[in-house]
Amino acid sequence: MSLRSTDDPPFGAVVVDLVRVRDCLALAAVPAALLGIFLLPESSRRSLTFLYASPTLTTAFAAHFVHFRVTHLASNLLGYGVFAGVAYLLAVLAGRRRLFGAATGTFLLALPPVLSALNLALPRRAVGYGFSGVNAAFAGLLALLIPIYARARLASWIEFRHAPAVFFVVIAITPVVALPPSTTSLGITLTCGVLGTYYVHALETDRRRAGGVETAGSTRGWLDLLVVATLLCVGFPFVGFGAGATGSATVPNDYVHLLGFCLGFIGPYVCLVLELFDTDGSTG
Repeated sequence: MSLRSTDDPPFGAVVVDLVRVRDCLALAAVPAALLGIFLLPESSRRSLTFLYASPTLTTAFAAHFVHFRVTHLASNLLGYGVFAGVAYLLAVLAGRRRLFGAATGTFLLALPPVLSALNLALPRRAVGYGFSGVNAAFAGLLALLIPIYARARLASWIEFRHAPAVFFVVIAITPVVALPPSTTSLGITLTCGVLGTYYVHALETDRRRAGGVETAGSTRGWLDLLVVATLLCVGFPFVGFGAGATGSATVPNDYVHLLGFCLGFIGPYVCLVLELFDTDGSTG
């Protein structure tokens, strides 16, 4: 069963109608802030890094916006533009602008100190900085928004409760990319693979129950965005893990990214389970 019909406006027209300039300006404030901090003297930036040996609440927050290398900054700006940008498109086209706004505010204000605090679970003399953990949270949010968007624009039998299928598939891939072969990595992959398979099977069962009615309307653009978002999400482990920092005094990127991805998915998912967010109304 699909929600597309011959009377629906084309993809491009709906995007232009629903994407708001003020939203884009708000999203653009993040790269502007990262660039502004990068232009500070190096001594000032170093004073904002998170020291495991002497953590403070200020550095627990500020360190996630600090970069020292152009390549590090550029990769995080690109990651933010891709993951936050696509997540925003999925959210507004699915009528979930408020959910995206609340999640983004949480990722930018509350998540950084939480990630820093959780990093203290690994006792060591290290220094943490960089926006990659927050970017990982947007990748986690993307995993949740994929089925929400698919339900709103392509197939009404898909539910947000199918989102763990995407989540567990990504987590199953992660040990293969991030960890050397071991019993632990194999166990994680197999466990998450089984869980992912369970949710995929539930998705297929719901599709059969719905009868698989085809739409008479064009899915051009709508389906393309869904495919791009899915590829980005499933491909996240290949760009987000296994390429950690080389310095011994740097927080392991893989740990930060895993925390960010999991929290970015679980938090909004729980909010939807508790029905804290309704749709924004008409989705165009």
